[in-house]
Amino acid sequence: MSLRRLHLDTSWGMLAVVGGSRAGEGTLVILPQLRLALDAGRPHRALPPMSTVCISHGHSDHLSSLGYWASQRMLNSMGPATAVVPEVIADDVASLLDLYARLEGGGPYRVSIVPVTDGSRHRLRPDMDLHFFRADHWVPTLGVELRWRRRRLRAELAGLSRQEIADRRLGGEEVSETSWVSLVACCADTGPVLFDRLPDLLAAEVVLLECSFFRSEDRERASRFGHMHIEQLESLAPHLGCRHLVLLHASRRHRLREVEAVINDRLRPLVPCALHHLNVDWD
Repeated sequence: MSLRRLHLDTSWGMLAVVGGSRAGEGTLVILPQLRLALDAGRPHRALPPMSTVCISHGHSDHLSSLGYWASQRMLNSMGPATAVVPEVIADDVASLLDLYARLEGGGPYRVSIVPVTDGSRHRLRPDMDLHFFRADHWVPTLGVELRWRRRRLRAELAGLSRQEIADRRLGGEEVSETSWVSLVACCADTGPVLFDRLPDLLAAEVVLLECSFFRSEDRERASRFGHMHIEQLESLAPHLGCRHLVLLHASRRHRLREVEAVINDRLRPLVPCALHHLNVDWD
């Protein structure tokens, strides 16, 4: 199965987002430049090179490929890796990977399990942190915000030559300033209540947001199980501050062409940003 591939312009640079998603069948989102996967609900050869996998919750369409990921990394000598998972399922995930390793007859996988909760932070690399937040789903679920520490020249020095800036730096002057940028917000399986609590998530440069249901008769189903309905997303549209909105997790109750038609006809005219999706028909 070919994954969908997006190349999104951000203040960090061109960010590649690769993945595929269908509710109940599998959600896999990869940021290959960062060696980061956001959920691993479907096996694909693009997954094993990711050295960090964040799992949002315990449903199989979001974590069923953890064993494949860990096994392939071991088989191909890819080195140690990290699975960042909600604390409430951390022991079960560790047991699951131990079981896969025993079934294969080899040694333990080189995977560290990092338990996180609402408000936890995890250092991805020196200039990027992962911040976790509670989503509005029917089982314990964590979304994740990727924040980038940006360093840039102080505004008042913008007109100076490189030599002048170098001389000031050598003289002990701080010539740059640091700020944290909300680069990506992956909201996981969630209903709209999340944004009553954390409205600033909608201002991340890239917002990954589920929209599972597209017909009026499914509104109650969406609310009961903590999923997003197109009508709720239409209500959120005026509050979006992102550069890119990426939709995923469409229910198989809808054909892909129906999903794309609704997105284009109803949502695209409302959103003040670029609109994309990662919905696929898995083989």
